Amino acid sequence: MGTNDPQQQSMIREAMKSIAERRPGRTKLVYDKTKRTIVAVAEGTAIPTALNITAEDADMFAVLSLSAKWIRAHWKDLSAAGGMKLELVTWDEGDAYTHQELGVHSTGQRTQAVASVAGKGEEHCPTPIGVSFRQLESPASLRDCEFEGPNGVRYLAQAWKSNADAKEPMDIEVVEVVSALDARRKGLIENNVLSQSSVLCIGLGTGGAYIATELAKCGVGRFVLVDHDRLSAGNVVRHPGGLSEIGRLKVNVLRDLLLEKNPDVHVTRHPISVSPESESAIRELIQAADVVVCGTDNRLSKLLINKLCLEANTVALYGGAFRRAYGGQVLRVRPHVSPCHQCFISAMPEEAGDVEIGSQASADEIAYSDRRVPVEPGLSLDVLPIANMVAKLVLLELLKDKESTLNVLQRDFEAPWYLWLNRPEAGTKYSDWPPLSESMQEMTINRWYGINFERDSGCPACGDFTTASAVAYGIDPSTLADIPSAPSPI
Repeated sequence: MGTNDPQQQSMIREAMKSIAERRPGRTKLVYDKTKRTIVAVAEGTAIPTALNITAEDADMFAVLSLSAKWIRAHWKDLSAAGGMKLELVTWDEGDAYTHQELGVHSTGQRTQAVASVAGKGEEHCPTPIGVSFRQLESPASLRDCEFEGPNGVRYLAQAWKSNADAKEPMDIEVVEVVSALDARRKGLIENNVLSQSSVLCIGLGTGGAYIATELAKCGVGRFVLVDHDRLSAGNVVRHPGGLSEIGRLKVNVLRDLLLEKNPDVHVTRHPISVSPESESAIRELIQAADVVVCGTDNRLSKLLINKLCLEANTVALYGGAFRRAYGGQVLRVRPHVSPCHQCFISAMPEEAGDVEIGSQASADEIAYSDRRVPVEPGLSLDVLPIANMVAKLVLLELLKDKESTLNVLQRDFEAPWYLWLNRPEAGTKYSDWPPLSESMQEMTINRWYGINFERDSGCPACGDFTTASAVAYGIDPSTLADIPSAPSPI
């Protein structure tokens, strides 16, 4: 509080409890116009020295947040005699209580409360916390502590914490989660416009996990998650999953993260790797998706995904960091319109081969028998710009035929390939780029560059490889017998 006077502290607490309980109190808070300050006064006590009451003084009661959706669904039970128990997660030594139904993460301690309509069950509340909904006589605009029941009647929500024989009031907020989230997106993305959009995320490392999380924040409603890996201690330095989730499958970690950001998302999980054995399963998932995000860290899996996306005519985005994340790239493949991933490898082999070695498994895949490849992951802050660009490009693909202010960006992101540098890494062709602060005309670090290149007409994945090869060797394509379809690139 803004005073060290014990009497004033006690009087302020008494006055604010009365305000919270909507009842007259022995102690009152009085504003002194001449001194522009507030004092706590009571009958029979001397007027104290003036003091400033800080914002912290007004936040002296614990806060309880309840799910309006849950209350609505259980209104009949809440209206019955005795009310209904609900699960709370308690945080920060009882400073905040969150209804378990508001999210899936519950690292805080658990406790219970009894909620009832019209005070039923209030007299003999068997839990440390009680909640009551009382009908408002003359409701004005709906406040955080008020709730409109299924019957159309408005109620005042009140909460208290039992303390010996007394009841300590609590601040309470009835949370309309979906409308609160939509309000923050409104204006750029119309409400629910992406609720039925489906994104297939293959590979849930640092980049893939952040991409999916950002899309959930934007209102994308359906996710299919593919990754066979588990979260390890080393992952936590970059991955949005935390230490309390070590050992969990990444598909499960990310499902919970997405539900924490958007409780209405529909998440399907597939803890499998991308391989010839899983090709038929991956094919079905790609065929059902609106957009595919490829976050795998090896070329063979990317080529298989590229092949299946071309077959299904599904847009795919491939994001990846260069070694030690000194930079990164994003490739967007619009099947049979823009270059595919195989075209990219043929056109830019150096860029396609410059990949971050973020794990021992990735290092072993490209190591020679007599020479090991060091594991050199980059920093999370250097991976995130790449993840954000992928998320933005996915968003634009999903919004293409929908009404959104963001569609003004469609003309700015027509290139198939995007380049980003975090630093001018020694030993690379970017090492002599000019300093960011000294150039406006030349390419520098910390700027995105969209780069165009053409499809390869003879690409074995998206072009006419047979005809192109025949012409290259001076053979008349019409004289060639039917050639069987090419095998899987893996």
